[in-house]
Amino acid sequence: MRLARLIGMSLVRKYRVIVATGVVVVGVRIASRLTSLRRLLGWLLCEISADPGEHAMEDVAYYVDRWLALFPYNPKGNCFPRALALFFFARRAGLPVQFKCGVMKLNQQLEGHAWLVLDGHEFLEPSSYWQSFTVTVTFPHTPAVSGHQSSHMT
Repeated sequence: MRLARLIGMSLVRKYRVIVATGVVVVGVRIASRLTSLRRLLGWLLCEISADPGEHAMEDVAYYVDRWLALFPYNPKGNCFPRALALFFFARRAGLPVQFKCGVMKLNQQLEGHAWLVLDGHEFLEPSSYWQSFTVTVTFPHTPAVSGHQSSHMT
């Protein structure tokens, strides 16, 4: 009986993560069309510290990626809504991640990319593609230190 209860609990938790990631991905996509990046990041900057074990960030990233594969944001990639959604979930889990955007020149055109950084290292990035970009936006400007968070953009 206890095993059945544990299986049921894990299924409930799994579907809760699936629904939550879907809602956040949709919300981020809509909000990014209706407001400035500065305001959107301010909304996503949660200071609520949930139980980090409740939503393993790898699971959250997996489901965010699945939602974006089903409903792509842009033919060139999903990095922008992916980074915003993961920023929300990581901050909510108490991880002081930073949102970064950057540009690089490729074939005489500017290309952009968005990613997260935790403790000076990329966070849940599927490749090293981010290393080719010059950072144009960092939010918050400085990583959280001892619970203090800065909200400046560069």
